[in-house]
Amino acid sequence: MKRTLFILPLLLLGLAPAGAYVPQIDFNEFGRIVRVKWPASSVRDGVAFSVNVKSFPFDSQAVLRIVRDSFGAWEGVATSDLSFVDEGTGSFVKSSTDRRNTILFDATGFDIGAPRGSGIIAITTINWDSFGNITDTDITFNGRDFNFSVSEVINTRGGVVDLQDTMTHEIGHLLGLDHTPLDGISTIRPTMHPFASPEGTGRTLASDDIAAMTHLYPGLRASETGTLTGQVFRANGDAAFGVHVVAHSRTTGLPVASSLSGSAGDNRGRGGDGRYEIQGLPPGDYHLSIAPVSGSVSEENLGGIFSNLEHGFPVEFYDNVSTLDGSRVVRVGAGRVAAGIDFTIGLTIPGFPLLVEQALPVNTPDVRGPYLVQMKVTDNDGIVSAEVSCQVNGSGAFMTSPLQHTGGDIWEGHLGAQPPGTTLSYRVRATDAVGNTSSFPAESEPAREFTVLDMSGAPVFYVVQSGSGLISVVDSGTGSEVARIPTGDTPHSLAMTPNEEVLFVANTGTPDQSGRTLTAIETATHRTLAQIDVGFGPLDLAVDAAGKTLFVTNSDARSLSVVDVLTLREVKRINLTAVVDGPFGVATRADGDTAYVTDIDGNQVLVIDVASASVTSIIPVLSSPRSLAISNDGGLLFVSGFDGGVGVIDLERGQQVRTVSTEGGIFRLAASPTSDRIYATSHENGNLLVIDPIAGLVSQTLPVLSTGQNTRGLTVSKDGSRIYVANQDSNDLVVFDAQTLSVIQTYRIGDGPRGIGVRITPFLEPFQTDEIAQADFDGDLLIGFSDFVLFAAGFGSIDGQPSFESRFDLDGDGQIGFADFLRFAELFGRRVA
Repeated sequence: MKRTLFILPLLLLGLAPAGAYVPQIDFNEFGRIVRVKWPASSVRDGVAFSVNVKSFPFDSQAVLRIVRDSFGAWEGVATSDLSFVDEGTGSFVKSSTDRRNTILFDATGFDIGAPRGSGIIAITTINWDSFGNITDTDITFNGRDFNFSVSEVINTRGGVVDLQDTMTHEIGHLLGLDHTPLDGISTIRPTMHPFASPEGTGRTLASDDIAAMTHLYPGLRASETGTLTGQVFRANGDAAFGVHVVAHSRTTGLPVASSLSGSAGDNRGRGGDGRYEIQGLPPGDYHLSIAPVSGSVSEENLGGIFSNLEHGFPVEFYDNVSTLDGSRVVRVGAGRVAAGIDFTIGLTIPGFPLLVEQALPVNTPDVRGPYLVQMKVTDNDGIVSAEVSCQVNGSGAFMTSPLQHTGGDIWEGHLGAQPPGTTLSYRVRATDAVGNTSSFPAESEPAREFTVLDMSGAPVFYVVQSGSGLISVVDSGTGSEVARIPTGDTPHSLAMTPNEEVLFVANTGTPDQSGRTLTAIETATHRTLAQIDVGFGPLDLAVDAAGKTLFVTNSDARSLSVVDVLTLREVKRINLTAVVDGPFGVATRADGDTAYVTDIDGNQVLVIDVASASVTSIIPVLSSPRSLAISNDGGLLFVSGFDGGVGVIDLERGQQVRTVSTEGGIFRLAASPTSDRIYATSHENGNLLVIDPIAGLVSQTLPVLSTGQNTRGLTVSKDGSRIYVANQDSNDLVVFDAQTLSVIQTYRIGDGPRGIGVRITPFLEPFQTDEIAQADFDGDLLIGFSDFVLFAAGFGSIDGQPSFESRFDLDGDGQIGFADFLRFAELFGRRVA
């Protein structure tokens, strides 16, 4: 993977501000936004460091004491599990490729690389891979331009820089922290401020620094802290990027910690959703404020994605007031998330309705409709009405229909069905009790729109975009992406029910912030059916043959979630205390009674009886087992070795009976319909492997693409004729002919493609006029409430009874029952042409 260089300097300034933590977030070489931090393996084993003690013009024991105490300040955070490993001293040099974290003193300015007078006291250079995992860091002190003190006694005379202050600050960069952006008094100034603080104040960590460590590397005691989260919007409803959101202690009024909008969630950066998150807060009451990044600290002091930040607005406090004392108090509890603490920039006139989207149409293959429009509408004076105005194909008058208040703050309505190729533009308005009206989108912005898709009839691909938090929908007949469906935080895996009606997406989250939801999507409409809560880090998915039960590995929680597909709810969570790390991969027998999961660090597969929620046996397997696939007859289980190899498990014997050697690590597996072939993606080499499981050998190695990298996603069509492979880093979906094993199509898709689903079932055709007319019982050419009243009067009657009328028997089975009701519901709201 390409390594990217980060250079973060500590500067000298006479009067320094105080601040709040900002994790290092940047674009990788593929344009994806990643969080720069140490991977879990380094956190678990300890981040190593080395010191070129001879480069310092001071007593070596004093230097080593300062190094030890500076690292100790960060390692001493009780709510973080980060540790360090001292690899000793030596004549180490600054290098971006030696994977050694070196601390050295530059007496000449050569390694600093800055001109005299730049004000740079020290710099930390950071190299990281395309996932944001740090691979190499070096800390360099500017001995050419500054005099340093190594005294244990804090120097108050001026003219020298406290080496321990600076060391502690630079270690913060080494750990993945950017500079802080807020002004304040020196007694509460975080170590991670970009300018030097009064001597000695940076030796210890402020509450903000502690919150940062809890955020990046949470330990067991992180549950003793709480979280604040929300979004920041402009007045027109667009997300605002780079707004500083600060949590102030209610007791002292002083800032405790903060975040920048657009730095959190699954849609970060400019053009994202403006989400912020402040983790690691001590339980208590807080005031919140927003302000632009300005003053002595500007966006020039920040790195990565933080440029062109929102500016030109006054400081304001939650909720829409100008003073801290007048602001609402937000309570943070231990282990709790105070969510929905949203801001709209500008002290607007109180009382205007606020509209927040809940469910809005996306490009859809549904030609039968109707299309749901659902909004959350709030206002201090109460909402008296809400409506949606719609225009067809960008011309003609807007047609307006009311939204119905369905409970709480939710208002919803429907847009009528349209033929394929139609584009609908719409705008929602709400009016409060005193006549104030707000619009979504704002009247100054273009109306929202979506298209009723004209599908080709060829198979449709659903591809997880892990870097964008969405599903790309591709019509293989035209080769074009026709829709994007939002999912959740960093989705990875996808599973589809056997009838191809519902697909599930695991929102895994990032290494520093686990997700814990599944998104359920109806393929016929592209409508999100549910966000299902499961355990932390949902990763791999498996559905039983009947499509009744979904299994989800919770990779950060050592558990397996069991989800009922009909009700879209988690019905059981099975704790797996025998798992060392994970579980990761999952498979199930056709009947769904038995599930299998991988323990990637324990080198084992666990066999789980679903009914009793117990582990019935543990099968030792090859090293680093990642993914699973089961043969059609349920006799063999195949397990991929992330570091290499494919294991073959005889389930009747309950043991691994052979190992297929491979060149490079294996990520995903898929069996052909007859299970005489196993396909495997080699994530290290960018290859698709064809494996003969009986002979126990790789029969063919197929380069996915000449430029393919990080080959992971894999699925096989139901008839076995096509193999679909995703290259995560090159953003390609590649289709192979299973007979000739040749590439027949390549699609350039989105941002980090992973899981793949394929629908071959044709979409429904539009209702015909005579079908709609069947339900027009009152003859007014609109299927509406009056028709429902007539229908309800005959509901439950049977042919031969006096109350039975054949016109209400829409399915012609001689009774007016639930099937007729469902048919009527499909036609409700339609007009007879």
